[in-house]
Amino acid sequence: MADLFQIGLSGIHSSQASLATTGHNIANINTKGYSRQSVEVVTGGADRYGSNFIGRGALVNSIERAYDRFAFTENVMNTSQLAYSKEVFTQTNQIDALLSDSSTSATKPVLEVFKAINGVADHPNMLESRQVFLESSSNMINQYHRLYDNLEIQYNSINHDITNSAKTLTTLAENVAQLNVQIAAVLGSGGDSRSNDLLDERDRAIAKLSEFVDVSVVPVKNGMVNVYVGSGQSIVMGTTSLNIISVNGDPDPSRQELAMNVNGNLVKLDGVRMGGKISALFDVRNNDIEKAFNQLGQNIMGLTHSMNEQQKQGQTLEGKIGGDIFNDINSRQSMKNRVLAHNDDLGSAQLSLRVDDLSLLSADEFTLEVNDYQAATATTAEKIAFTLTNNRTGDTQAVSINDLSKTKRVDLPNTGLSLGIDAIIAADPPQVGKKFSLRPTRLGAQEATLQHQNPEKIAAASAEINVIQKKENNGTAQLRVSALHDPLDPLYMKKDEPLSIVITGNTGGVLTYDIVNKDGNIISLVPGSSNNYVPPKSNGDLLTGLTVTPDLLSGKVTFNIAGIDVEMYQGSPLVGDIFSLNYNETGDGDNSNILEMAALQGKKIMNNNKATFQDIYSGMISEIGSRTANADISMKSATILQQQSFERVENVSGVNMDEEAANLLMFQQHYSAAARVISVAGELFDTILQAVR
Repeated sequence: MADLFQIGLSGIHSSQASLATTGHNIANINTKGYSRQSVEVVTGGADRYGSNFIGRGALVNSIERAYDRFAFTENVMNTSQLAYSKEVFTQTNQIDALLSDSSTSATKPVLEVFKAINGVADHPNMLESRQVFLESSSNMINQYHRLYDNLEIQYNSINHDITNSAKTLTTLAENVAQLNVQIAAVLGSGGDSRSNDLLDERDRAIAKLSEFVDVSVVPVKNGMVNVYVGSGQSIVMGTTSLNIISVNGDPDPSRQELAMNVNGNLVKLDGVRMGGKISALFDVRNNDIEKAFNQLGQNIMGLTHSMNEQQKQGQTLEGKIGGDIFNDINSRQSMKNRVLAHNDDLGSAQLSLRVDDLSLLSADEFTLEVNDYQAATATTAEKIAFTLTNNRTGDTQAVSINDLSKTKRVDLPNTGLSLGIDAIIAADPPQVGKKFSLRPTRLGAQEATLQHQNPEKIAAASAEINVIQKKENNGTAQLRVSALHDPLDPLYMKKDEPLSIVITGNTGGVLTYDIVNKDGNIISLVPGSSNNYVPPKSNGDLLTGLTVTPDLLSGKVTFNIAGIDVEMYQGSPLVGDIFSLNYNETGDGDNSNILEMAALQGKKIMNNNKATFQDIYSGMISEIGSRTANADISMKSATILQQQSFERVENVSGVNMDEEAANLLMFQQHYSAAARVISVAGELFDTILQAVR
């Protein structure tokens, strides 16, 4: 027959467990990630009593935590999405404020430059107006520098965050693996209830992981879990965790990337696909900040190069052809800086990238991959072939040079760019698969400089000698006077005797031309005189059949006509094309060239002649503004979804104070009742003792 003492005692024990568990719940009501626990009580079996059974009281079967795996998984997913949206909004909002705020934007400084240019046009001989132009130009350049520097600070800050996030991921992964060990040990020893708090602690670590990356959790044996991040990379496998580290990018070492250390081998991870905050950091850095760098560069390069080119069409107060006001965007160093070689152990080559056509210049970056390289032999020419890929669109095109002894430059179609092969080392030539990153405008804003502060060097007037392209010309060549050397040369053009260049041949890149006078007659040398022209011919020769070969690398052609350098800076001539040289009487009071420079403000010379400089900058602001607005909407939506999923978790696992207070009273009553059972059992026992005395 059942022992009444044992029955009462079992009630005491179950009530004690329930009271202790309720107290534990109340104590942890503010503990983040704590799951409410409850005691599962079962009957303690029964003893036969005649044809019936009488129970032996109650047993504590287990202490369970209130947990819904699907609700937790949904909340983890929404937490990751919210972290991504928040970070994107925070970062893009910072870029938007920088580029669009009137105190930091480049819009006002650019307008001030053109205002100053118009001031020079109104008073071309006044040094003060020219000085204002130079000062406003300096302010404009400084503003672009500040924009670039602030973007670079944000860029470096994101790289720092990526490095710190990698460390946090590694620490959290180690925590999960260690908790797996502890949980497996507890469950293995039969201590199921002791694992509840450990399970909560592990869930908190996983939830924290989800703020940085997308997380997938797969239960395995002994209560352990495997954790996968991003698009499926394992970070925790049972009791083992893997280290995630940040490494220098390739080919740009300042572009931090993530890698996983697997048995001493580094496996690169795609940060953009990791999800969570990390994905946002990569997304903003790779797509928004780098694009802003490129668009700023495109904008200032287009502006300064156009002004430089117009300056070269004019005449300074010193009576000289105008020189660069701003830096030459195609300086040797600038062209080299636009190409980064990948560290792929596939040989080497020194390349450069020149901007040839502003109307085609975009903010895109490209990847160049070697398809073929053949060194020169006794019977074959040195040649090289590439595949050019637009990183934004994915479009590809083939480019090649079939004879590097004839030209070391090749056009990159539809980009406004040309590639120069500066050097190939015979001992380590580029192999198939060798890659280069091309960044045409990335450093444009950083490299922009004002070349001088001399107001007399502003070429407000038309050049002393101009080149006029005949309307009947069929070629695309554009020529200009690039320098005036020796007005005392016997052949130096007289004001009443204009000269013309007549193209007579264009074969294999070698041009032949005649120099004719206003009557169309080929002019000849004065015997015994020293005359500057290229190439030299003996005294008395007619200036006909002269040849000139473009530079292998620059592709530029310079004609020299008796102390006058004429440069073909764009396009290619056809046989029969005529270029006339005309005199400008004086530059005094002349504002014709500075008016042309002022007109650049409204000319659509960018984006296939569809956009002005201001259009480019406004478009950049519009893009980042739209991106920020969309990020704000996504963040608000993600906030609602995360809150809803969190509430679903709380509805299942959260501690309700009212409920726990009621349970406390109930289990207290249970305890008192069980104690009364023991008391009754004692009284009955005393009765029996008294009966037998």
